Amino acid sequence: MQRPAPGSRRFRRATGRKWPPAAVGAALIVASAIAFALDGPVARTAYQQGMDPAAFGFWRASAGVIVLGGWLATGVRPGALATIRQMRRTAAIRLTLAAVAGLGLNLTLFEAFARLPVAVAVAAFGCYPLFVAAWEAASGKTAAGGAGLGLAVLAIIGLVLLMRPDPSVSAPAAGLLLALLAAVLHASYILLGRGGWGEVGDSTAAFLIVATGAAGLGALTAATRPSAVLAPVTDFGLTGLLLFEGALAGAAAPLLFLAGLRRIGATQTAVLSLCEPLTATLLAAVMLRQLPAPTQLLGAALLVGAGVAVQIVPARSPVTTSVSPGPCLRQTRKARGREGASCGTNRAAPGRRRGSE
Repeated sequence: MQRPAPGSRRFRRATGRKWPPAAVGAALIVASAIAFALDGPVARTAYQQGMDPAAFGFWRASAGVIVLGGWLATGVRPGALATIRQMRRTAAIRLTLAAVAGLGLNLTLFEAFARLPVAVAVAAFGCYPLFVAAWEAASGKTAAGGAGLGLAVLAIIGLVLLMRPDPSVSAPAAGLLLALLAAVLHASYILLGRGGWGEVGDSTAAFLIVATGAAGLGALTAATRPSAVLAPVTDFGLTGLLLFEGALAGAAAPLLFLAGLRRIGATQTAVLSLCEPLTATLLAAVMLRQLPAPTQLLGAALLVGAGVAVQIVPARSPVTTSVSPGPCLRQTRKARGREGASCGTNRAAPGRRRGSE
């Protein structure tokens, strides 16, 4: 019988090896950022056809609710919705606050896209890694707090160079404040979701968050501009575009984001999420033949370098533990095998006990 090659899927299944959680989490965050990259161009297209930000966010979130609801209803995750009743109070509060933050994020960001050039809005919104890293450094949540903060600053510099906001184009103060408010809300969303939701899985949490956004944006649109809600009904091309946008950026992207956030730290997630504007720039270069300038290439290099470094620094950060010398530390391996029960954390592992006796 032929043995599976090392590193292959059969080899990992046979030996019980899995991909490292950090690598899986980084891949999920990058995939979600690529899906989120559709937001800016699709939003501008919808605005040109008569939609306002609230109506656009409502249709995007509604399509996401349909996709995520169908995913849960097909029985892929049986009993997923029933776990909501089993949530602990702290997890329920975090999920509620994250849903409110997601609603505010969608509204403020799409309003900023309506008032600012896309490059300016993305550059201002891209400050959220700095807020996340600063909070984690101040609260001591990560061993590499200072390094993570420095890498976040480096990533934001790369973002500004990549987007190249035109200084001659006017940027209203209201639009800038909305983009910065969206950055604060996105940072809050990341910090609230980094610990998971207890018994509730990522699919259920994403469904509840997106459904909250759809309900809030729908109520706002109905109260302000009810005619804007019906705009896609009379334009089948716009309807197809919004359904496509909702399936990717409204359903798949939030689900991938929550799944990746649980596997890596908040600062790593925030920095890697900046792959979204990098993806948009690359798409423009390939599809529209807009060749990047040297400063944009430098910004892309800074973004990629910060994204790689932010994954390496926490893993290499030394963790110092103070251990008071005691009799368990002075025992020989043979003694530890016999008296492991009295040594607490120094108890020999079951798989090693045979060799130590």
